Amino acid sequence: MSAAEKARKSQESEQGDMAQSAIMTKPLPTILGELEDYIKRVEEAVRDARAAAKDARIAADQARESGEKAADAAKKAAETAVAKVRDEAARANEAVNTRVSDLEAELNELKENVRQEAFAMDQALLDAQRKHIEESPFLK
Repeated sequence: MSAAEKARKSQESEQGDMAQSAIMTKPLPTILGELEDYIKRVEEAVRDARAAAKDARIAADQARESGEKAADAAKKAAETAVAKVRDEAARANEAVNTRVSDLEAELNELKENVRQEAFAMDQALLDAQRKHIEESPFLK
């Protein structure tokens, strides 16, 4: 057995002797009073622990409730933002569709104008050709 082990056993033996000697030298009413005080302190500690556990449960419930409220608020805010974006997108889409329709109408009008101008040019060229043929001294 090592010296450290011997010292530890010697110390344990001394502590046991002191505890035993205190029990043997103190009157029983004193020991019982100390024991009763110890039990009261333990009971108080148990009550405090139970109260702390109850407070912790209440705090956890409040935190959960607050978290749920925050999640609901965030969900509502997100839904509102999505609805706003959808409305803005619908308005922008409608504006684009209106502009496209306007451009199509203008394009169709330009096509008709070009067709009419081309027809007028063809007529003018045909008229100039007929006049040339009628008046040309070479073609008589």
